[in-house]
Amino acid sequence: PSEMSSSLLRCRTTRPRPYLSLARGSLFHSRCLASIHSSALRPGPSSSDAPPLTSPSLPSRRENLASLRSTSFDLLVVGGGATGAGTALDAAARGLSVAVIDRGDWGCETSSRSTKLIWAGIRYLATATAGLLKWETLGDPAAALRNFRGEIAMVVSCHRERRYMAERQPHLVHWMPIAVPFRSWTVWPPPLGHPLFSLFPIIAPFAFKLYDSLSSFSCPPSFVMGKAAARKKFPQLAANDGDLKYCGVFYEAMHNDARTNLAIALSASEYGAATANYVSMTALTTDENGVANGIEAEDALTGKKFSIDAQRVVFAGGPFTDGLRGMEGERASADGDAAEVRPAVRAAAGTHVVLPGYYTPPDMGLLDHNTSDGRFLFLLPWLGHTLAGTTDVACPPSSSPSPPEDEVQWILNECGKYLSKDLRVRRSDVSSAWRGWRPLAVDPHAPPGAPASRDHVISEHPGTGVVFVAGGKWTTWREMAEEVVDRICKGRGEERKCTTLDITLHGGKGYTSNLAIKLIQKHGMDHSVAQHLANTYGTKAWDVCELSAPTGRPYPRFGTRIVPDHPYITAEIVHAARFEGACTVEDVVARRTRMAYLDRSAALAAIPVVGKIMAKELRWNETERQLQETLATEIVGTYGGPVPDKAGAQLRAATYRDVVDVFEAIDVDGSGFLDRTEMGQLSVALGFPLTEEEVDLAFVDMDTSRDGRVTMDEFEAWWNRSADTLFHRELAKELGVKLHPKKDLGSGIMLG
Repeated sequence: PSEMSSSLLRCRTTRPRPYLSLARGSLFHSRCLASIHSSALRPGPSSSDAPPLTSPSLPSRRENLASLRSTSFDLLVVGGGATGAGTALDAAARGLSVAVIDRGDWGCETSSRSTKLIWAGIRYLATATAGLLKWETLGDPAAALRNFRGEIAMVVSCHRERRYMAERQPHLVHWMPIAVPFRSWTVWPPPLGHPLFSLFPIIAPFAFKLYDSLSSFSCPPSFVMGKAAARKKFPQLAANDGDLKYCGVFYEAMHNDARTNLAIALSASEYGAATANYVSMTALTTDENGVANGIEAEDALTGKKFSIDAQRVVFAGGPFTDGLRGMEGERASADGDAAEVRPAVRAAAGTHVVLPGYYTPPDMGLLDHNTSDGRFLFLLPWLGHTLAGTTDVACPPSSSPSPPEDEVQWILNECGKYLSKDLRVRRSDVSSAWRGWRPLAVDPHAPPGAPASRDHVISEHPGTGVVFVAGGKWTTWREMAEEVVDRICKGRGEERKCTTLDITLHGGKGYTSNLAIKLIQKHGMDHSVAQHLANTYGTKAWDVCELSAPTGRPYPRFGTRIVPDHPYITAEIVHAARFEGACTVEDVVARRTRMAYLDRSAALAAIPVVGKIMAKELRWNETERQLQETLATEIVGTYGGPVPDKAGAQLRAATYRDVVDVFEAIDVDGSGFLDRTEMGQLSVALGFPLTEEEVDLAFVDMDTSRDGRVTMDEFEAWWNRSADTLFHRELAKELGVKLHPKKDLGSGIMLG
């Protein structure tokens, strides 16, 4: 708790970085940042024929803080990610008095660092089938069938929720076709480790149609794209290499996750919830019976402490939920000793890399269904760029977005497998990279023998009555919130029907697909800017345009860009500060806009512009403005960028195309494979001659097909999995120097 409260602008981190741990009595506290929020909501400039501003109807942060201090709520939600904000929205829509707080900004952790997919779980469909067809099923067929039905039920619910988002929230979500290239009619090793899926290239079209059917064919239909069509539609794809058979194409939904999270929080406010970011919980309060009746809280921007009273408390802290539960503690055991809080959440980190938009078509993504370590990897067009990810590494959660260089390199290596040989996936092409943590949950209060959760966990502490929710995925945020509020209402002895399936989120009312055209016609906006505003704000784009300043040029007439080559305009900064609860410069560059997630260099260049405008809107003095800009610079600097951070990295700083170059250099006879003789020659030429036995072991490790030939795919897979072998270490060391001409190496090898 002390660590969480000591961090001013990043108090949500469990291990605060030094530049964020500003203690009481520091310059920030002495300046008392309450003045930042002294400006009330106010409309921007308007003309007689402009649509009226709709945002000013929402309470300001200062008004919400006053409500938190003075109101006794039916429900308090701690955690403002997708699930926490969704729980507040659901409860408020049912007529409960609700408050929701977050120790940082809305969606500043997991909910803003996803793969940007609202996906219905095609992988779970495959894992359910693989689990049913295991030999172990014969030992307990009843249990296997229960597991299978549970997995399928989860996939069906994901389809329902995806449909809700795509049809009810078109201002936030759009369909994205995703191509799955197949280079052979069988795959080995098989995806998911099951022999049946070695035939996946043959059965994929049927599997995709089954996937469509689970949503009652409400999504665009999957289809098969032949080699010629693939070459035309996806020219970046390696369709000219002679081994592409076809592409199966299915559809998932995509969104701008941080903006969707914000829309949920603002919708909760529209329904009457008291919402406040940068408010941290410091302790749980209980009555004489040990039942929770509120929390002690601290305004992270001013250091002021206060109490929030509530009949019920819900923890929705994502991967940080156990930190909240640690404040709750366990009820005393029968002998009077306090029991230790049992962990409920295991975090898994996922790294994403952002590349230039030319690596994918603007309207089609790509899925590698069988990476070198068996994970799914997506290559998706997102906001004019290409998003690649994700990894999945179990480790303690952290608020820092800094990605490990090894994981960045692994993603780049994998990306190159399906792209044309004349496209070099370069490390310098990385414009941004980040890491987020997803929560994998178990129920610590479940009775012995209870089945494990396949998706999310909702559990109630038997003593304090505190409910926590963890796990799940972006797709099921609404369903999880519904289940939490159902439980709260049941405990109150009330029957209040969930209505969120009928709710259109903030900015969706009156939205049409022609909104961008209307913005251009009225405000003379640049087309890319207008399209961005429509896709980001929905009908609230009118509010942003009314705040935009004239450019002084014939075209575009309104909308001054924050930085070149990005569609964000200065009016968005004003709108974020007035109407969207933005409290810091980093809020704007990372989540109100997505510059930090798209282009670290652009975000760093934007910080002075954002700081100047926010200082005017929030009435910062010069010292406060400089501190805000310094903090934002520090945080954005932790994102990945074109220059690798090799501290602790073990993979060499090379992309998959570089490994292809090495393979081709070793394969001097151009056969397309490496043989045992070439392996021995390579070790001698590199200066680390191995014994015959060591060469044999290295070759067998590479030759997974056991046919005496190491293909490019086998070589690449070996490279990513065998970092601890002598051969790999020496080869990696050698690859760190430049390639030498063949004449310098002697016969048979082009490496020096």
